[in-house]
Amino acid sequence: MLILVMLWKEIVDNLRDRQTVFYALLFGPVLLPVCIGGALVAGLKQATVSYDKPAVLAISHLDRAPNLIEFLRSNNIDAEAAPDNIEASVRRGDVPVVLEITEEFSEALRTAHPAPLIIHVNDGDKHSSKEARKISALLQVYGQSLNALRMQHRGIDPSVFNSVDVRLQDVSTNGFRGQLLASLLPFLLIVAMVMGGFYLAIDTTAGERERLSLEPLLSLPMPRYKLVIGKYLAVLVFVALSSVLTAVSVFLVFQFLAPEMAGGELSFDAVTIFKSWLLASPLIFFISAVLMAVAASTRSSKEAQTYLGLLMVFPMAPFFILQFVNIKSLNTTMALPMLSQYQLLERVVLQDTINMTHITLSVVGTSFAAAALLYSAVRWYSRERVL
Repeated sequence: MLILVMLWKEIVDNLRDRQTVFYALLFGPVLLPVCIGGALVAGLKQATVSYDKPAVLAISHLDRAPNLIEFLRSNNIDAEAAPDNIEASVRRGDVPVVLEITEEFSEALRTAHPAPLIIHVNDGDKHSSKEARKISALLQVYGQSLNALRMQHRGIDPSVFNSVDVRLQDVSTNGFRGQLLASLLPFLLIVAMVMGGFYLAIDTTAGERERLSLEPLLSLPMPRYKLVIGKYLAVLVFVALSSVLTAVSVFLVFQFLAPEMAGGELSFDAVTIFKSWLLASPLIFFISAVLMAVAASTRSSKEAQTYLGLLMVFPMAPFFILQFVNIKSLNTTMALPMLSQYQLLERVVLQDTINMTHITLSVVGTSFAAAALLYSAVRWYSRERVL
């Protein structure tokens, strides 16, 4: 009963604190996924070139290359006359790109010389660069087709010039971009959890010590461990709520991302997000215990903010390490908090098979670490110098 009273007191007190509510319920769960996830989704959409979507291309001197125009039309590119001032129009963004068919184009084709084409592009405009890449790729295909026809016309087999046939077979189901997106989910969840309990942990420990409200609490006829557990549960509620809101935000953000844009078989549907949250849920207890243990050992709110601010590096570290180092999912790594959740959640998003032993080790290892940290916080509050 005393634990529940302490829990309710801490929750009510911190709901009045706008800073705590902002970071716990808005910044980490909503703004962070929208800013990071939204920017990544928008970037992938901008970088992905669709050859099936019909488009219109401004072409200067359409009459000089009727066969090229027909080839582009067969690839969902409709031609239109280019504006008079090509460079100014592309620079202003009136048209994304302009394909200029030079005066020497027809003659060069007839004499079997390289036929010059000019693509006017504004590299400072992402849409213009994207359209230029698309047109360049199509023109390369057109050029290869003409090369093959030229050699066949002269009785030469085009395959004679292909001395080596190198074939790259990617056995992964995700690719690099898929791996990056898969690791983004645990990153957002873990960072949001830390932000969710950050200020509450400081206020309920070092903050009360500064306000001189901790001594009256310690003078109450209740065991110290119940006091710590009540405060711990309050932090736990905010961390858990932050993780749930983050999962919802990630689900909503990634509905705008088609799986093929990531270069792999990714899934960000409701079932996947829920499974990911379940696998990450032991971190709710671990992160709450970390915040409580560190904040309880400090003497002031400023000192607690300094130490916990440095602690923010740890939930981010696995995200950056896994981008450059290939760490295999072994029994030893699965017992490590945060790292094991990163690896498990990546597998869920990539729709890979997960070993139940790895799940068990992750839950047990994270729970044991959380219990040890909570025990250290209880021991710290049991000392007289806690005041």
